[in-house]
Amino acid sequence: MPSPQQPFGTVISSIGVNLRKYPSTDSAIIGTLGHGAVIGLKSKVHAQDIEGNSIWYLLRDQPGWVAARHVDNTGQVPLSKDVEPAPPAG
Repeated sequence: MPSPQQPFGTVISSIGVNLRKYPSTDSAIIGTLGHGAVIGLKSKVHAQDIEGNSIWYLLRDQPGWVAARHVDNTGQVPLSKDVEPAPPAG
């Protein structure tokens, strides 16, 4: 099976990771990604620190953010200067 387009990430947390509307655990959970899920990464920001890691990734194929602490990335993920709000669902 070919690798997805870079940059991408693989969820490494054994319990998966929450997909958030904004890069913070105070933000609404809009989905979950299970252990081993492969996700396209659009960009990253420095936001809330999660266990010593302040990077959050904006997904490429769906609106939402995941904490980098729970994702192993492949390829260069560009740094966003501004946090992009998730587009409205629907």
